[in-house]
Amino acid sequence: MGALGPVSPWTPEDDVLLRNSIEAGASLESLAKGAVQFSRKFTVREIQDRWYSLLYDPVVSAEAAFHMTEFERSTLTLPSKYSRAGNSKEK
Repeated sequence: MGALGPVSPWTPEDDVLLRNSIEAGASLESLAKGAVQFSRKFTVREIQDRWYSLLYDPVVSAEAAFHMTEFERSTLTLPSKYSRAGNSKEK
């Protein structure tokens, strides 16, 4: 049996929230303080590392993009906190 890679604490839902929040102008600091509700509490450093991985690490980026697309397809018909318009606690 092959060895499994490390399990990421980032879910596809978390990645969608991160991407949408950053694209909407949220700061990494505000995200760490709870501007959006991730599956767990992330530090500013964890959020920064994940964002840079999504942007610049081709392996992480490809895998995350695949899982985010699958997640978004599965939620197309449901109103969701993951949509671009409704991703923030702050209005």
